[in-house]
Amino acid sequence: MGRGSDIEPPKLLKSLSHDAGRHFFDAPAAMSMDECMLRLNFLDGANIVSLTPSELGHWLSFEFEGHAFSANDPFGEVWFFAEDPATPEPILQKIALCVVTPPNPA
Repeated sequence: MGRGSDIEPPKLLKSLSHDAGRHFFDAPAAMSMDECMLRLNFLDGANIVSLTPSELGHWLSFEFEGHAFSANDPFGEVWFFAEDPATPEPILQKIALCVVTPPNPA
């Protein structure tokens, strides 16, 4: 297929939550919150706001392209949420693809 990534675009979820917006993506099962944060640092324009401990794991807050997001790692899995359920699909896809794509070694 020529140029481009051979990583399959992740399938987005459409689960709405009354307190966390839209649950749109689950990181691969073996991926920790630390690894997700490291990969989000490679996403141009992403701004990590905070990492807060909770009763079940941690809550990560970040911004990207004018939208607010969070991630939570209960039960050892990292779940991603868009604060606004109407966040455009291409923005959600960029975040999910960044998380599943290994960074290029320098």
